[in-house]
Amino acid sequence: MPDDLHRTDIVTWSRRQADALRRHVAGERVNDLDWTHVIEEIEDLENSEIAQVGSLLTQAMIHALKVARWPDSPSRAHWQAEALIFLEQAQDRYRPSMAAKLKLRDRFKRARKTVLAMSYDGAAEPLPDDIALNLRGLMDRNADFRALIDAIGRGTAAPQQDT
Repeated sequence: MPDDLHRTDIVTWSRRQADALRRHVAGERVNDLDWTHVIEEIEDLENSEIAQVGSLLTQAMIHALKVARWPDSPSRAHWQAEALIFLEQAQDRYRPSMAAKLKLRDRFKRARKTVLAMSYDGAAEPLPDDIALNLRGLMDRNADFRALIDAIGRGTAAPQQDT
């Protein structure tokens, strides 16, 4: 297996590695496994999934913060809908094993910085400096989405669900 195939044609390399792994699992002696790159690709997959969830959370926060910054904007309903969509997509992809690598406060600070750099017509309200929400609360599928979005915009914890 040429070492550069991983670099020049990841699709063909992936197919060949998958085939070699299947043969290996079936008991065949396989010499063409590119273990170094297989390991790297698995690690990259982990990082990519975590980055995807983080990006969706950041986008949800940006839209929630736009609602808080410009509460009288005609775009308010659109921003709320976008925040809800991004948050739901993050929940769909989230796995508890990601928690340690998803830095919620860093994501919030990035979202806040982005919104502060924006301008829209109308008076701009101040934004919270920090967020009191935790990842567990944001990823709670039973939580009231609108309450979560409002809480992000206020920088407060969302109201507790009745159980």
